[in-house]
Amino acid sequence: MKRMVLCISLTFVAFFVLFGSLDFFTNKASAETHSYDGKSPYYNSCAASAVTKKNLKIYANGASANLELKFSTTCKTAWAKITLSRPAKTDGEATALVVRNTDNKQFSCASPGGNGEINKGQTTCYTPMVYDLDPRKAKAVAFWPYTAGETGWY
Repeated sequence: MKRMVLCISLTFVAFFVLFGSLDFFTNKASAETHSYDGKSPYYNSCAASAVTKKNLKIYANGASANLELKFSTTCKTAWAKITLSRPAKTDGEATALVVRNTDNKQFSCASPGGNGEINKGQTTCYTPMVYDLDPRKAKAVAFWPYTAGETGWY
Protein backbone atom coordinates (compact mmCIF):
# COMPACT_ATOMS: atom_id res chain seq x y z
CA MET A 1 0.00 0.00 0.00
CA LYS A 2 2.85 2.37 0.88
CA ARG A 3 4.47 1.62 -2.50
CA MET A 4 1.25 2.47 -4.32
CA VAL A 5 0.93 5.83 -2.48
CA LEU A 6 4.60 6.58 -3.15
CA CYS A 7 4.17 5.70 -6.83
CA ILE A 8 1.08 7.93 -7.17
CA SER A 9 2.87 10.77 -5.36
CA LEU A 10 5.89 10.50 -7.64
CA THR A 11 3.57 10.50 -10.66
CA PHE A 12 2.01 13.79 -9.55
CA VAL A 13 5.43 15.33 -8.87
CA ALA A 14 6.63 14.25 -12.32
CA PHE A 15 3.45 15.68 -13.88
CA PHE A 16 3.93 19.11 -12.29
CA VAL A 17 7.62 19.17 -13.18
CA LEU A 18 6.82 18.43 -16.84
CA PHE A 19 3.66 20.46 -17.31
CA GLY A 20 3.74 23.07 -14.54
CA SER A 21 0.06 22.80 -13.62
CA LEU A 22 -3.32 21.59 -14.74
CA ASP A 23 -3.54 24.76 -16.89
CA PHE A 24 -1.55 22.84 -19.49
CA PHE A 25 -4.75 21.07 -20.49
CA THR A 26 -7.06 24.10 -20.33
CA ASN A 27 -4.94 26.58 -22.33
CA LYS A 28 -5.94 25.74 -25.86
CA ALA A 29 -4.48 27.62 -28.81
CA SER A 30 -7.13 29.56 -30.65
CA ALA A 31 -7.36 32.13 -33.39
CA GLU A 32 -7.55 35.73 -32.30
CA THR A 33 -10.74 37.58 -33.10
CA HIS A 34 -10.59 41.28 -33.88
CA SER A 35 -13.37 43.46 -35.28
CA TYR A 36 -11.56 44.10 -38.58
CA ASP A 37 -10.56 40.45 -39.22
CA GLY A 38 -12.16 39.19 -42.43
CA LYS A 39 -13.57 42.58 -43.43
CA SER A 40 -13.01 44.24 -46.81
CA PRO A 41 -10.27 46.90 -46.85
CA TYR A 42 -13.00 49.30 -47.93
CA TYR A 43 -14.88 48.66 -44.65
CA ASN A 44 -14.75 51.84 -42.52
CA SER A 45 -12.55 53.39 -45.27
CA CYS A 46 -9.47 51.44 -44.10
CA ALA A 47 -8.15 51.45 -47.69
CA ALA A 48 -8.14 55.26 -47.68
CA SER A 49 -5.07 55.24 -45.40
CA ALA A 50 -3.36 52.31 -47.15
CA VAL A 51 0.38 52.21 -47.66
CA THR A 52 2.41 49.42 -49.22
CA LYS A 53 4.72 47.97 -46.55
CA LYS A 54 6.19 45.09 -48.57
CA ASN A 55 6.10 44.16 -52.25
CA LEU A 56 7.48 41.49 -54.50
CA LYS A 57 7.67 41.01 -58.28
CA ILE A 58 6.98 37.53 -59.58
CA TYR A 59 7.89 36.56 -63.15
CA ALA A 60 6.41 33.72 -65.20
CA ASN A 61 5.81 32.99 -68.89
CA GLY A 62 6.95 36.43 -70.10
CA ALA A 63 4.63 38.29 -67.72
CA SER A 64 4.88 39.59 -64.18
CA ALA A 65 2.76 39.94 -61.06
CA ASN A 66 3.19 42.51 -58.33
CA LEU A 67 2.38 41.21 -54.83
CA GLU A 68 1.79 43.85 -52.16
CA LEU A 69 1.29 43.74 -48.41
CA LYS A 70 -0.97 46.73 -47.76
CA PHE A 71 -1.33 48.34 -44.32
CA SER A 72 -3.96 50.79 -43.07
CA THR A 73 -2.39 53.39 -40.79
CA THR A 74 -5.86 54.26 -39.47
CA CYS A 75 -7.30 50.77 -38.89
CA LYS A 76 -3.97 49.03 -38.09
CA THR A 77 -4.85 46.23 -40.49
CA ALA A 78 -3.05 44.41 -43.30
CA TRP A 79 -4.19 42.71 -46.51
CA ALA A 80 -2.66 41.29 -49.65
CA LYS A 81 -3.13 42.54 -53.21
CA ILE A 82 -1.83 40.96 -56.42
CA THR A 83 -1.77 42.71 -59.80
CA LEU A 84 -0.91 40.91 -63.06
CA SER A 85 0.86 42.69 -65.91
CA ARG A 86 -1.60 41.15 -68.40
CA PRO A 87 -5.21 39.95 -68.16
CA ALA A 88 -5.67 36.41 -66.86
CA LYS A 89 -6.06 33.72 -69.50
CA THR A 90 -8.15 31.35 -67.32
CA ASP A 91 -10.53 31.51 -64.38
CA GLY A 92 -8.81 31.22 -61.01
CA GLU A 93 -5.43 31.96 -62.58
CA ALA A 94 -4.06 33.80 -59.56
CA THR A 95 -4.88 34.57 -55.96
CA ALA A 96 -3.27 36.00 -52.85
CA LEU A 97 -3.34 35.27 -49.13
CA VAL A 98 -2.73 37.42 -46.09
CA VAL A 99 -1.39 35.53 -43.06
CA ARG A 100 -1.04 36.76 -39.45
CA ASN A 101 1.89 35.36 -37.43
CA THR A 102 0.38 35.17 -33.94
CA ASP A 103 -2.39 32.70 -34.79
CA ASN A 104 -1.81 31.83 -38.46
CA LYS A 105 -5.18 33.35 -39.35
CA GLN A 106 -5.33 33.72 -43.12
CA PHE A 107 -7.68 34.92 -45.81
CA SER A 108 -7.52 34.60 -49.60
CA CYS A 109 -8.97 36.81 -52.31
CA ALA A 110 -11.84 34.28 -52.50
CA SER A 111 -12.70 34.68 -48.78
CA PRO A 112 -15.74 36.80 -47.90
CA GLY A 113 -14.45 40.38 -47.72
CA GLY A 114 -12.06 39.84 -50.65
CA ASN A 115 -12.96 40.54 -54.28
CA GLY A 116 -12.50 36.98 -55.57
CA GLU A 117 -9.69 35.12 -57.35
CA ILE A 118 -8.36 36.59 -60.57
CA ASN A 119 -10.51 35.15 -63.38
CA LYS A 120 -10.20 35.31 -67.16
CA GLY A 121 -9.77 38.93 -68.34
CA GLN A 122 -9.07 40.31 -64.84
CA THR A 123 -5.75 41.62 -63.53
CA THR A 124 -6.06 42.11 -59.78
CA CYS A 125 -7.50 40.81 -56.52
CA TYR A 126 -7.26 41.69 -52.83
CA THR A 127 -7.87 39.79 -49.61
CA PRO A 128 -9.88 40.70 -46.53
CA MET A 129 -7.96 42.30 -43.66
CA VAL A 130 -6.30 40.98 -40.52
CA TYR A 131 -5.63 43.15 -37.50
CA ASP A 132 -1.89 43.85 -37.53
CA LEU A 133 -0.87 45.93 -34.52
CA ASP A 134 2.38 44.96 -32.74
CA PRO A 135 3.19 42.26 -31.64
CA ARG A 136 1.19 40.89 -34.60
CA LYS A 137 2.78 40.77 -38.04
CA ALA A 138 1.37 39.85 -41.42
CA LYS A 139 2.72 38.71 -44.77
CA ALA A 140 1.29 38.38 -48.28
CA VAL A 141 1.50 35.17 -50.30
CA ALA A 142 0.73 34.85 -54.03
CA PHE A 143 -0.14 31.85 -56.16
CA TRP A 144 0.17 32.18 -59.92
CA PRO A 145 0.48 29.35 -62.48
CA TYR A 146 3.57 27.28 -61.74
CA THR A 147 4.98 29.83 -59.32
CA ALA A 148 4.38 31.42 -55.94
CA GLY A 149 5.94 34.11 -53.81
CA GLU A 150 5.68 35.77 -50.43
CA THR A 151 6.64 39.07 -48.89
CA GLY A 152 8.42 39.38 -45.61
CA TRP A 153 6.55 40.00 -42.36
CA TYR A 154 5.42 43.46 -41.33
